[in-house]
Amino acid sequence: MIGCSRPKAFVLNDTSENKYFVSELVNKAYKENQIEKCPLIVINGIPFEYNKNQDSIFLPLKKSDIISLNFLNINSSRIIYNEKENDGAIIITTKTSKHP
Repeated sequence: MIGCSRPKAFVLNDTSENKYFVSELVNKAYKENQIEKCPLIVINGIPFEYNKNQDSIFLPLKKSDIISLNFLNINSSRIIYNEKENDGAIIITTKTSKHP
């Protein structure tokens, strides 16, 4: 089992002012108990693999690529994605239907 010690910083491949756009929304969802420390990341319906031991998660997206960003709580994400270890989910839909 891989554990997480604290919430992650989600960093976009974008300009300095847009780089932490996702991280800001994730931190808000974390504070509102919508997700926990190690959420599953789903981009265009495909789970995004990342090292849960890393403090920063680099997403191969720009803010302008993102159409919507939603959150699923732990119970919903575990039922939908059938993963026992996830801490909720971040659902990202982009302008392209391809996985980045």
